Amino acid sequence: MNEEQKKTDPVPLTSAAQGNGEILQEYYQSFWHNSKFWLGVVVFLFVLLFAFIYKKTVVDTTMDPKQLKAALEFFEISSQWVVNEQVSDEDFQGIILVPEVSFRVRNIGKEDLSYVFLLAVFRFMDNGKYIGEGYQMTLRRPLPPGQESARITLKAGFGYRASSAAAFEKYKESWRNSFCEVFAKSHNSGLTWVKTFYISRKIAGQDIEIKLK
Repeated sequence: MNEEQKKTDPVPLTSAAQGNGEILQEYYQSFWHNSKFWLGVVVFLFVLLFAFIYKKTVVDTTMDPKQLKAALEFFEISSQWVVNEQVSDEDFQGIILVPEVSFRVRNIGKEDLSYVFLLAVFRFMDNGKYIGEGYQMTLRRPLPPGQESARITLKAGFGYRASSAAAFEKYKESWRNSFCEVFAKSHNSGLTWVKTFYISRKIAGQDIEIKLK
């Protein structure tokens, strides 16, 4: 074979050149047949769907603290002391009484109320000392404007110890007045104070209301 034939003979494509040809082929195709185009469409639709869900579930349901407080009306309010647990230790045999508050809520706002987290902080009235706290996620089903909730009960985790509920009347000089501050949060509103309740000295299940001197 002479030199002129070698120059005119076709040179086979290397594997690298063939690979480049396959890559470029995708760009020569109509975008309707381009896999990268459809992948981009799917990603765009996914982002759009996520933004829509976020708007409906977070942005559209967000209330600022003032709106939340103005929408909550408390009624049928009651409070008492209840037996939280029976204690049977070597150094103490008896019960622990804790403060409890219960109420219903009416939506007097213009929007539905849902997933309202309520936190009750119980304190002694004379010195503000912390007794305990109770909390609950309420209104898992939206409460429309003008509608009323079921009864909600919140109680502290700590309180007084005695051998029995009746014994509290005997040792009433140790009894102190207490109150409860209720805070609320709904979706992204942030926690805000909404109500303060005085706690009665009534003991549940007993015809006893501790009378102070």
